[in-house]
Amino acid sequence: MNFTGRPMKGYIFVEPNGYDLDQDLEFWIDLCIAFNPLAKASNKSK
Repeated sequence: MNFTGRPMKGYIFVEPNGYDLDQDLEFWIDLCIAFNPLAKASNKSK
């Protein structure tokens, strides 16, 4: 992702054929859920 001119780390793009089957989509969702507790929270804006 690149919204501000600086790429954001930790993002991937999956081509449509990478999630066209239910089991493929489930793989990516499970991977995201497993990673989520490891991710660092961003600083809150005031």
